[in-house]
Amino acid sequence: MGKYFSDAVDNAIEAIYYTYDREKAAAAVQPLADAANAGDGDAAYILSRCVSGPQYSWDYHPFQANDEAVEHLIRQSIINGSAMGVLGAMRCGMLTPEMEEAMKQHYSGLQEVWNVVYEKAQAGCLFAMNMIGNTYFWLDIVRIENKGPEDFPSKAAFGQWLRENELKCLPWFERAFEGGMGFAGRNMYNLYNDGEEGVMEPDKSKAEAIARRGAELGYPDWQERYAGFLLNREGRAQEALDLYFAAAKQGQLSSWFYIGKTFQEGKLVPKDCVQAMKCYELGLQDPDQIGCANRAGELLFHGKDGIPQDYARAVQLFEQAHGHKNTWGNDMLGTCYLFGYGCQKDPQRALMLFQEVDYSTNLLNYGLGTIYTEGLGVPEDIKKGVEYFQKCKNYAPAQEAMLKFKKTLFGKWVRR
Repeated sequence: MGKYFSDAVDNAIEAIYYTYDREKAAAAVQPLADAANAGDGDAAYILSRCVSGPQYSWDYHPFQANDEAVEHLIRQSIINGSAMGVLGAMRCGMLTPEMEEAMKQHYSGLQEVWNVVYEKAQAGCLFAMNMIGNTYFWLDIVRIENKGPEDFPSKAAFGQWLRENELKCLPWFERAFEGGMGFAGRNMYNLYNDGEEGVMEPDKSKAEAIARRGAELGYPDWQERYAGFLLNREGRAQEALDLYFAAAKQGQLSSWFYIGKTFQEGKLVPKDCVQAMKCYELGLQDPDQIGCANRAGELLFHGKDGIPQDYARAVQLFEQAHGHKNTWGNDMLGTCYLFGYGCQKDPQRALMLFQEVDYSTNLLNYGLGTIYTEGLGVPEDIKKGVEYFQKCKNYAPAQEAMLKFKKTLFGKWVRR
C-alpha cells in the first residue's frame, strides 16, 4: 500500500502530476490499468484523467483523449469506491442519480466523500489538495454541503457565504503548487488574472507573481508563461529567452516557437533563419503547434537567408495550421494554389483562402488582382482586379501586371 493510495496510484500521481516527464507518465499507464482492472477505483479515476485531454494534465504527456473511455472509467471508479472518482464525476457533470446511488454502496453521502479526500489533503497529498481547492473554486461545495438560499437569512447572506467559500480555494492551490504540483497553479492564476464578478477583482500583479513562482520552481509551462510577461519589457528580453530555452529543454514544445521567432526576427540575437528553422522543426513534434507550422512555412515559402525554397513543404505546413482554423499564412498558401507552387493549381481554393482573411498584404492583393483580371474561377473583372493591384505597395509583380492594362478616355480599365 502506498502512502495515500495504492502503490500504482501514488506512483502514477507522482509521474503524471509532480513531474514533467513523458516517459515516466507513459510508464505509469499500464500499472494503473492493471490496478483498475483488479478493482482499484482510484486507479480507474486517475486513468480517466489521462484520457480526458490536456486540460487535466500537462499538455505534452503522451495521452490521447477518449470520451467513451472517460465515461467508462469514471463509472468504474465510483462503483469501486473511489472518493476521488465521485468528486471528479461531480466536477465534469457525470455524477448522475444512478452514479450517486452506486456511491452510496460505499459512502453515506457527498460530505463523507469530501471528508475522505480532505483527510488525504491534510495528510500532505498534493493531488488531494488540488481537488479540495477545486471543490471551492467551482463551488461544488454547495452540492457537497447541500446548501441553498433557504438556509440563510437573506439572499445577500447566501451570496457572502458563496464568496467566502470560493476564496477558500486559494490556500489549497498554493500549498499544492508550492509542494511540487505545477498543475495546481492553473485555477489560482485564472482567479487572480480574470477575477470573479462579486468575489474578487482581477489582480494582474498577483497572477504574474504566480507565473514567476512557477518559473522559479522549475515548472516548464510556468517558465513559458512567465517569459511571456518579460519578453517585451525593457532589459528583460534575454531573461525571457533563457526561460523559453529552459522550458523547451524540459519538453515544453510550444516554447520552441518563441525561440525560433527570436532568431528569425534578429532583434535580441543575431538573425539566424537556419537556427530558427531548427527550432520550429523541434516545436513541430507537437502536431498542434500552429505558430511553428506558420513560421516554418513562411521561411520555406520565401526560401532565403540560408533556407532552401520548398513550396511543397510550405503548403503542407500552412495546411496543417489552416486545419486548426488559423489563417495567418493564407496569403502564402493561396498564392501556392493560384500559381501551382508545390501543389496542383486551384484558383477557386486560392480565392477562398484569400477571402477568409481580414488582413491585407502584397501577396494577397496581387493574388486577388490576378484572379479577377484573368477571370480565374470567377467572371473576369478587370476594374476590380486593377484595384487590388493598386493596393500593392512597391511590389514589382503588381507593377508589371499593371502594364497590361490601361484606362480609356471614358475611365474604363481595359486590357492593352
